[in-house]
Amino acid sequence: MPWAMSMPKLAGIPVPADSRDWPTGDGFGTSFSRAANWLAFEVDGQACAVDSRQVRSVLRPPGMAPLPGRDARCPGLLAWHDTALVVLDLGACLGLRPSLGQAASRLLVCHGYEQEQAWGLLVDAVRGFQRIASPEPGWIAVRPGLPPPWNAMFALLPTPGGMNGEVCAMLHVQTLWEGCLSLISNHPAAAGPSLPHHPKDVP
Repeated sequence: MPWAMSMPKLAGIPVPADSRDWPTGDGFGTSFSRAANWLAFEVDGQACAVDSRQVRSVLRPPGMAPLPGRDARCPGLLAWHDTALVVLDLGACLGLRPSLGQAASRLLVCHGYEQEQAWGLLVDAVRGFQRIASPEPGWIAVRPGLPPPWNAMFALLPTPGGMNGEVCAMLHVQTLWEGCLSLISNHPAAAGPSLPHHPKDVP
């Protein structure tokens, strides 16, 4: 499938050898066991997916207001619906090639399940929506302990028909936001927003 990524891109990530090691809970609440629609995107050739309920809009990257002491991981602020959004570059935050400036880059306007706060997340390209049962039989759980923002990855999904162990990283948006901000906690953009708690399950 077009949004697959190869296992070598994820070298060093502690995953069980057998998907039967999938834990009883995913660590992010039972809401993920009911999620079925995922937004798939790409960062430096790696495929990722997030729960589509946490994405309000997908935009072409517009002009942003630069911040003092500009950090590639936080390229600026965006005025969106009378709100100033902090914009994070996911590629740069993950220690990969920055997503800003890529030919097909897109800005995901994301929020927590309680929708109390929104922010912008730059990615290289959007692949589209994918309907996936959760947990998928082939899901491979990622053990806790990864450094932020990689700790937002709770599972790997082997891609049907993929070659050479191609998988997609399933990411928890709220944890991704908190993890990225923790990397740039001394950056001016990180001083304003208060970090929300982990989301509650959607009724």
